[in-house]
Amino acid sequence: MSVRTPEISVVVVSLGGREDVARCLEALSRQNAACEVEIIVPCDDAHSSVPALAARFPNVLFPRLEGRRTPAEVRSAGVALSRAPVVAVTEDHCLPEPDWCSEILDAHNSSHAAVGGAVEKQAPDTALHWALFLADYLRYMNPLPEGLTAHLTDGNVSYKRAALNAISPVWSREFHENLVHAALRSRGYTLWLCPRAVVRQKRELRLAPAIWERYAFGRLFGSTRVENAPVIRRLFFAASTPLLPLLSIARILVQITGKRRCAAQFLRCFPYLVLITFVWAWGELVGYVTGQPERVLAARRNTASVLAAR
Repeated sequence: MSVRTPEISVVVVSLGGREDVARCLEALSRQNAACEVEIIVPCDDAHSSVPALAARFPNVLFPRLEGRRTPAEVRSAGVALSRAPVVAVTEDHCLPEPDWCSEILDAHNSSHAAVGGAVEKQAPDTALHWALFLADYLRYMNPLPEGLTAHLTDGNVSYKRAALNAISPVWSREFHENLVHAALRSRGYTLWLCPRAVVRQKRELRLAPAIWERYAFGRLFGSTRVENAPVIRRLFFAASTPLLPLLSIARILVQITGKRRCAAQFLRCFPYLVLITFVWAWGELVGYVTGQPERVLAARRNTASVLAAR
């Protein structure tokens, strides 16, 4: 990497294997932005293919993290190691369009602390993968209105470093986008949606791992939401979880109607949608009741390896 300070740092969180990371890095290598780009892919002990990736992408940084790390810890480590005044975050199943970096930098010529973009589906794909996409990313599929927003996805989001530094205790151990965005808004910062900054999502996932992941991340969301909350609030959220599957599917149907897209895919993947929304709701319920995430998504307390790498 260049010793010059980059204009934008891109942190890629790996959820899949070597080929998933390679596809994402290939897309990033085709950026048409005439600027200095720093790309960081933090790797924990689950990644055995780092030497091959490093040889294939010599201009990418692959910092090594000790032990097994959660995606939120990996994201936090990557942001902490980045150098640019604008820090973009994505995941390895998201393939940025060639003008992604330039659109992000243009949008950051403003006072907004965070800028996020659209997520489109890389098609064709299976019914299961469409169900996962509709559940997670339909709200970020174009057409989207450009403007202020309260929500941005961690698959396509960027931040001004100065704003992140102002709330560093919120993300120094785990980087959860909902907590980061809430902290930014509480400080008076604004979030901006730029529909021209597009990534295309494609992820290979079989049914059993997909079911486990929905449960685990639903539990993580629930436990994070009620962290330090009084018991009465935890009980209120827990009591509302039976309604979540119906509300989730109704919200998806409303968005499909409004966007006038994906009706056929919705019908095709409907059984999977029902299944994964129920599993997510169960995980969220367990998170509310226990106040603890699934063990493999529980952050480690020791951040010495990240600090040493930095």
